[in-house]
This record gives sequence, structure tokens and C-alpha cells, in this order.
Amino acid sequence: MGLLKRLLRVIKAEAHSVVDKLEDPIKITEEGIRELKKQLKDAMEALAEVKANQIRFEREAKNEKERAKALVKKAEALLIQAQEGKISPDEAEKLATELLQKAELHEQNSKRLEEEAKKQKDMALRLQAKIDELRVQIAKYEAELKTLKARMATAKAVKKVNKQIAKVDPSDTIAMLEKMKEKVEEEEALAEAYEEIAKQETSTDIEIEAEKKLKGLESKQKLEELKKRLGLT
Repeated sequence: MGLLKRLLRVIKAEAHSVVDKLEDPIKITEEGIRELKKQLKDAMEALAEVKANQIRFEREAKNEKERAKALVKKAEALLIQAQEGKISPDEAEKLATELLQKAELHEQNSKRLEEEAKKQKDMALRLQAKIDELRVQIAKYEAELKTLKARMATAKAVKKVNKQIAKVDPSDTIAMLEKMKEKVEEEEALAEAYEEIAKQETSTDIEIEAEKKLKGLESKQKLEELKKRLGLT
């Protein structure tokens, strides 16, 4: 039972991974580029093998042609020797005929190998065209991938900013500012009140002092009048 649950979790994880890849254009493009590069590598390996076969067939065709020429020269030499009396004409002709037959076989092999070399060359040209096409596609998709990554980075940055802005409640901000405004106005009112109180206290102190001075003058004046009556002045 536990194994079955683990297996189901793995299957779900794989399914989610596939869905994520399908939804992510960057991952899709990267996978496409990797596949194209693999195809390019395979095509280049095939091209190298085909060119190697072409070179081998061309070399073997050349060797076969050289063997045919060498055998023809030997046949010519035998006929010359027969003409010079160094060998009987019948034997010379018999040997020359055998050599020419072998030369013909080498000549046929040479032609067959040349045809194979031509086929390999044609195949190499087709593979080269495919390789060139794949290189163009890879360059194109890599450029598109670079653009996609830049666009994705920009989109994520804008999304982040917009998401942060969306979380800010304008009504809360306005309410907070209004409360702050009320608090400031209260503080300003208290400051004005204390200023008025301070002014009133100063005015009262001046009045009290003036009253004291007036009373002092009155007392002094009464004292002088008393002294006059008593004849003490």
C-alpha cells in the first residue's frame, strides 16, 4: 500500500512537471534547441562517415584504374618481346589476353567504385544542406530564446511591482492621513491655548505689580499727611 502511494506521488509529480514545461515557453524553446543540436551532431557524424566512404571509394577506384593500366602495359611488353623474338607469339598472345582480361575486371571495378563515390558525394551534399539548415534554425531559436528570457524577466518585474501596488489599500492610506491631520490640528490648537494662557498669566502679573506700586504710593502719601498734621515735617 505504501509503495502504491509513493508511486502515485511520483506520477503526480511527473504530470505536474510536464504541465509546467508545457506552460513555460522558455523551457519548450530550450528543449527544442537541445533536440536540434542533437540532430545537428548526428548529421555531422553521418556527414563525416559519408565523406570518409567517398574518399575511400575514390582512392580504391584510382587504385583499380592504376592496376588496369599496369596490366595493359605488361600485355604490351609481352607483345613487344614476341615481336623481338624473346618469347613465342602464341605464348605472348595467351599471356597478354589473360592480362587484358584482368585489366578489364580492374577497369570495371574502378567504374563501379567511382559510381559509389559519386553516390556518397551526392549524399554528403544533401547532408551538408540539412546541416546548414539546422544551424540557421538553431541560431534563430537561440535569438528567440534570448528575447523570450528578456521579456519574461521584464514581465516578472512588472508583475511583482503591480502585485505590491495591488496590496496597498488607498482607503486605508487616506484614513491614516486624515487621522494624522486631526492629530496635527489638535496639537496646533493645544499650542495656541498654552500661548494664550501664558499671555494671560503675564498680563495678570503686570497688573498685580502695578497695583502694589499704587498702594505703596497711597500709603506713602498718607504717611506724609499724618506727619504734617503732627508738625513733624
